[in-house]
Amino acid sequence: MENTTQRPEHALPGLIRKVLGSPHSEQVIKAQIIQMASQNLHVPEVTTALLEVLPLTKDKETRDQLLRFLSALNTSRFADTAPLFQALLDVYKQEKDRDTRTALLYRLQDSIHQDPRLAVFFVELSGQETLSEQERIAVQDTLSSLPAISEEVALSALLKNVNAPTILQLQAVEIAEKCPSWSAQMVAGLQPYLDVKNDRGIRFRILQRLAAARLLEAAYADVLIPVLRTDNDVDARHEALTALSRIKPWNEAILLQLLWSASHDGDASIRSQALQLQGEQPERTNEQLISMAGLLATDRSEGVRLTLLQQLKPMMRIAEIRNSVATAFAGNPGVFNDEEFNQLTDMLAPYAGRDEQISQLLLQSIKDLPSTAQRQKVLQLLIGKISLEKMLDPVVQLFTREHNETLREVLFNQIKALSVSRHPQLVDVFCAELTEPGSPFRVTCAGILANAAELYPQIPPALEDVLLYDNDRELVRLALDGYLRPGVEKKFDILINVVKNELADTGSRQKALDAVLKLSLDEQQQETLANALSGLKPGTLKTS
Repeated sequence: MENTTQRPEHALPGLIRKVLGSPHSEQVIKAQIIQMASQNLHVPEVTTALLEVLPLTKDKETRDQLLRFLSALNTSRFADTAPLFQALLDVYKQEKDRDTRTALLYRLQDSIHQDPRLAVFFVELSGQETLSEQERIAVQDTLSSLPAISEEVALSALLKNVNAPTILQLQAVEIAEKCPSWSAQMVAGLQPYLDVKNDRGIRFRILQRLAAARLLEAAYADVLIPVLRTDNDVDARHEALTALSRIKPWNEAILLQLLWSASHDGDASIRSQALQLQGEQPERTNEQLISMAGLLATDRSEGVRLTLLQQLKPMMRIAEIRNSVATAFAGNPGVFNDEEFNQLTDMLAPYAGRDEQISQLLLQSIKDLPSTAQRQKVLQLLIGKISLEKMLDPVVQLFTREHNETLREVLFNQIKALSVSRHPQLVDVFCAELTEPGSPFRVTCAGILANAAELYPQIPPALEDVLLYDNDRELVRLALDGYLRPGVEKKFDILINVVKNELADTGSRQKALDAVLKLSLDEQQQETLANALSGLKPGTLKTS
């Protein structure tokens, strides 16, 4: 028969939780339980139970015994030390006795290399004003004696103290300095500390560390370039420029920043330093120049964009570079100021009409240009050079979107000569202009549409709109000519309205009457026609 009796050491974890976790257990029994626990550490659940009851133990004597016991444990026997350290941290946060808190700090100091949370814990603790003198000494002693720490600890300390007081930020940077190397992963953690709103000493500490490095990764450009762009402190920019020069190889963003600093920095010595560094740069490849052209679409600094354009201008003969410039411009043309815009258009002008891709990109950019003068300049570059057969759709879209009458006239003059039979997309455009009373292009549209009235179903309704509501003789004449073409369905109400319109020319009224007489009229329509003719002067219109 199977023996189900539980062995004493297997029941011990339950006793620990029951006796030590109870405020009613006698002190002598608690001491005996702790003694039994020390003799049965080979049972994994024993240590787990002790860690669980430690935060729950209220009487000081038992808690001190447990702390001494757990603090003396050899952590090498633990498969996972996290529960032990978490229990000690929890007790520290609840503990009121200063001596016990100090003892816990020194115990945690001994294991700071085993758990990355501990270094961060000490950094956060150093900024607390409620620490006793003994605790503060323990914290400072721990921080000053930190060994080389992992990148994980350094990043954790940096990220936790981004918005902390200066003293904590400085402690975080000191911890980061104990990391053997600053890899690309440190960039995200360091960058906020270089913001101009932070303490100058902290910023300089980081910059000097970077400047002293013999070789930096390209990712550090993301940290250094904002300093060169925004920091008002000349010394800070000097340190950043020196650090930037340590990065090898230089990428497009670094090459561009050197150009910008050399021409736009307010300090002569920095401009000189940047110029000297430019002399050290290798000859730029086409791939680098194409990437630099792409920065036009992403860089938001006006001076940098202008510097970039000046560098790219001699390279526009290379198709990939000029297409990259045109693509960047068309992607967000509204961000370029007048000087940059003029530089850009002057660079692209020789290729407008010759390079179909550039012509399309320039046309595409017009709709997003906020300035009428800029839209007009781009149009002037393109009009007469592009093939409307290939570019008609974007030109039509521009015309329908444009509000400036001068530019609309330029665009209309380009499309009005095209055949609607070959380009049916123009029919809706001309119909919209014809039925818009304020359009200056109505007469031209009427003439165009009249010659194709039987080809497209949307033309007759547009002509009818004119015949119903307009009195301009030329406009009515042209609309009527289109309406009377064979193949167009004539409506009595439309034609009789022209007959009765005394402001229309007699020839148009006569044509309308002739067309009415050819219709099969019902009795009511015959009466309406008779009434219309009875009101005319004799001989005005002929009925036979």
